[in-house]
Amino acid sequence: MCAKHRWSPLAEQDHLAPSLTPLFIGISYMVTDDATTVSLAFHDHTYLVDFTIERLPHSGATGQDDAIVEFVIAAARQYEHENNVKFVGAAMPRRLVEERSPTLCSRLWLDLDVVPIPISRSDEKDHFWMARDVDEQADSMARKCAPILQVGFRGVVLGDSDSKASMVTLENHRALCGEATWAAMMRYATELRTRGTRIAFFSATPQGGGVALMRHALPKPRPGVFRSTKDMHNILQGVNKPGKRLTKDEQDAITDWITHNAKTYWLSSGGPLGPVEEGGAHVIVVDDPQMPTLIPLIKKLTPNRPVIYRSHIQIRSDLIAEKGSAQEEAWGFLWEAIRLSDLFISHPIPEFVPRDIPRDMVAYMPATTDWLDGLNKPIDPWASSYYFNLYNRECTSNQMTKLLYPERKYIVQIARFDPAKGIPTVLNAYAEFRKRADKAGLSIQDIPQLVVAGNSSIDDPDAGIVFDEALVQIETACPELRGDISIMRLPANDQLLNTLIAHAHVVLQLSTREGFEVKVSEA
Repeated sequence: MCAKHRWSPLAEQDHLAPSLTPLFIGISYMVTDDATTVSLAFHDHTYLVDFTIERLPHSGATGQDDAIVEFVIAAARQYEHENNVKFVGAAMPRRLVEERSPTLCSRLWLDLDVVPIPISRSDEKDHFWMARDVDEQADSMARKCAPILQVGFRGVVLGDSDSKASMVTLENHRALCGEATWAAMMRYATELRTRGTRIAFFSATPQGGGVALMRHALPKPRPGVFRSTKDMHNILQGVNKPGKRLTKDEQDAITDWITHNAKTYWLSSGGPLGPVEEGGAHVIVVDDPQMPTLIPLIKKLTPNRPVIYRSHIQIRSDLIAEKGSAQEEAWGFLWEAIRLSDLFISHPIPEFVPRDIPRDMVAYMPATTDWLDGLNKPIDPWASSYYFNLYNRECTSNQMTKLLYPERKYIVQIARFDPAKGIPTVLNAYAEFRKRADKAGLSIQDIPQLVVAGNSSIDDPDAGIVFDEALVQIETACPELRGDISIMRLPANDQLLNTLIAHAHVVLQLSTREGFEVKVSEA
């Protein structure tokens, strides 16, 4: 067994607590007439670090009294605390979940912040599997923990490790809504499943934005094209640089990029845009302003197939109405494609809908959030300490101010580094707050730090520019506050952002466009 290292009481209370080593768990079991033997193997990507085996006598209990689940949760939590580790993934035989412990996956995810991956075994290999000891089986499972985001054939995003990770149950979600909402949702889900309806979502954002919270197919990137699509995005929002327009060459480059992806990956037999009778989707959803030129291609092949365009951004309809404006020009390019769709879904603000869209084509949908995903689920103090240390390690590697929580509170804004997110306003507001705090005679321990953080996205070339501008603003406008402002572009990690929001003294969202429904709900 590994040596046990306990935190000192002082370290448990402040930011000097040691970082936790990420490990993976392999779980397996073996059933005999009078007991079930469960083995846990602890792995570090390369080697078996440790293991434990427990014999659980049969008691006839099921459901909430699942002895296997209770043993796994208790043993894993105890090992974490005794050895300064954080389990991040767990693999187990699918039969264990289906036949013995149906709540094991959701308990791992919600209680321990561990991503569970049930793994199926083919029948022809079962005799080799059953010949192994239970500890060998668990070790084999630990080695099979996989990344969560993968992009597969035809650019399909294989969310949850191609649906192998099973993190919550239907009952977990049912507990979060009213009976009427649940009944309506299940009615539509059952109808779609019974009919075998296939729905394909298309977007260009794999990580780092609100669109990325949904499943979608991805176009292959092309050098320079995201600069053009982001310029179009900024023009429609009215945050473009003076004089900036979407040129005819840029319009043609965007169209050619989407057409190439569609013909190469999606329009062929069996592809999501192929004919329905050849395996194509029954309904198409285009999820952002980068890909509307896909719509004419779909309608040319299958004129009667429903296509939904969902507008995620604030479109300045007042500027579009100005003759000769950059907004009118950019919207005219998009509208030529979008007008062929069957439905235009917008944020529930009429001003976001250009006036030339027929009213009977418009539907409204507010921002929503999943209470049980990594951004929103409750995270216990042990896992929170792991993510705070992870944040500070990122700060150290980027020579950025570290968080001193819990010695000092902090104010946070979580958003992409985008011209519309109000980041200059956040910095100006904090500088003014510090002046007033100093004037009031508050001690530095009573004044919160400021954290401005967010994920990057490959389709957003503005992120680096906005981030650099924020650093320059700090250096020129309030250099004396450098030691109290932590500004970070973070790798995609939902639980890290969750932890920063959950423990903040104040959460800001000073966006100048689109509103802030999601972040307010998450906070």
